[in-house]
Amino acid sequence: MNSPLLVFTTDFGLSDPYAGVMKGVALTINPGLRLIDLTHQVLPQNIAQGSFLLGINHRYFPKDAIHVAVVDPGVGTDRRPVLLSTPWGRFVAPDNGLLSGVIAGYLDPTPVVAGPVTLPPELTSVHLTNSEYWRHPVSKTFHGRDVFTPVAAHLSLGVAPEEMGDAVHSLFYLPLPQPVIQGGKITGQVVYRDVFGNLVTNIPTESLPSAEAVEVWIKGRSIIGLSQTFNDEWDEDHEAGARLIALAGSHGYLEVAMSNGNAAALLEAGEGEAVEVVSKSG
Repeated sequence: MNSPLLVFTTDFGLSDPYAGVMKGVALTINPGLRLIDLTHQVLPQNIAQGSFLLGINHRYFPKDAIHVAVVDPGVGTDRRPVLLSTPWGRFVAPDNGLLSGVIAGYLDPTPVVAGPVTLPPELTSVHLTNSEYWRHPVSKTFHGRDVFTPVAAHLSLGVAPEEMGDAVHSLFYLPLPQPVIQGGKITGQVVYRDVFGNLVTNIPTESLPSAEAVEVWIKGRSIIGLSQTFNDEWDEDHEAGARLIALAGSHGYLEVAMSNGNAAALLEAGEGEAVEVVSKSG
């Protein structure tokens, strides 16, 4: 019988050995583990971005997957290491808001202020206090290697969550930026810039007018209509010969892209950039 899948999400990048070392630790504990990366390219210390990416992507993995999520600028401080168990995977991570994107799907309404949030009945969590399941000695600066990954590997061997520490009934929640809808205008922002230079916003595509009625504004540029593919050319920059488009991304959010190009570079835009959507008929 196969071990559960172990999925890594970090801000470690791929130039340094950190991600590889965590995999080595996991396989030392359970050589039969199956390992996969969601991403190691979360912007450094960007907890909100890590939360967003984990939240919109974790359900593409098997329900018994174990996730190791490490975007942890407070490593070594009194922030808690935790294990969150959900109907769709278990998550080993710092209690710093990184799991907010996962938790949000079970909260109604979702909080709008950062702080502790009581977990609903379908979620359980443990404060990881049992050092028996850690790697020793424990570094003050690399809990991904010495705490989170070892705990996940022991989970894959069948160790029960309650053996890992003490039950907790709330976790720190970090609200993701929410778009504002007012007077027929939706104001949001870019929350993620991918490797292609596509600018993913926090505006759900379900909140948009019909494709033909949409006008998207970013950095003083207007994009008329929604494209269906990355090769549609709705808006032309006659000076640069570049074509910006707006479309419904596969993740369910509006994104701004450039046909066969890099929208982020063209616009000199990134995370936090304001995006407005208006109806052409309004």
